[in-house]
Amino acid sequence: MVFKLRSLSGLMAFDAAARHGSLTLAAKELGRTQSAVSQQVKLLEEETGLKLFVRKPREVALTPEGRALADSVREAFEGIEETINQQSKRDEPNVLRLTTYQSFAINWLIPRLSKFNARHPEIDVILNVDDRPQDIRAEGYDIAVRVGRYSNVLLKEMFAPIYAPSLSEGKDITKEIAHSFSLLEHQTKDAWASWFDLNGVDITKVKIAGRYSHSGLLIQAAAAGAGIALVPYAIASNAIFAGQFKCVRGKPLDTPYGYYIVHAQEDKPEKARLFESWLMEEFAEMERQMAPYIQVTE
Repeated sequence: MVFKLRSLSGLMAFDAAARHGSLTLAAKELGRTQSAVSQQVKLLEEETGLKLFVRKPREVALTPEGRALADSVREAFEGIEETINQQSKRDEPNVLRLTTYQSFAINWLIPRLSKFNARHPEIDVILNVDDRPQDIRAEGYDIAVRVGRYSNVLLKEMFAPIYAPSLSEGKDITKEIAHSFSLLEHQTKDAWASWFDLNGVDITKVKIAGRYSHSGLLIQAAAAGAGIALVPYAIASNAIFAGQFKCVRGKPLDTPYGYYIVHAQEDKPEKARLFESWLMEEFAEMERQMAPYIQVTE
């Protein structure tokens, strides 16, 4: 097939001018003179036989034909960019691109990641935090660690009450008196009532002192001594082991959610399999370490 258009620079000049609505700003972006960009757009109009812009003293406005071409050119450039990104990342067996939630990354993964690096120094982990839904393959990631309703979870999400030692002057807070302190929970979960019921504590009405949109905020509030926070204990585990938090002993609150891995490739590369294996080991070790802090004591 012989293409009608022959000038890529003309399309780039047109795309920049269309986005900025200005030949001057397009020239600045492309590192060219304004007259050069104007000439390239004019040549493109001659090649296509279309009037692409209405020229004004300080700006240019797309014609209907120009708008249609601008949309096609932008889509084509984005497709080229995505293909280049994907191809440049495909042959990197020693680079693992990982994305996960901010609270999980900051409170659980990053403090442990040096252990993976020590075991597999040949693998360079590039971590990005993002709480929004993602097409990880399209965005260039190898794996994502997520929380949700999933049949093959690596770790169930369980909630336990934590508090700063200063809240009770270093004394243990038991489940029977926990309701007398300020109670904090996630704004989308009515969890405290369920936790008291699970642990056999008869509370007529649970009074919540604060609700937060993010588990990381709950942990920060608890650290500041704002009250007892009912949080996913996985992301608080490091601080618990370090003595920064104490737990109200009792049965942890089960949920239908859990941590799982999404792989970009069905045929998992070695780097992804090694990370998943390590993650499973770390989850299991954390569970063993957490048992003394949350077990029921009669």
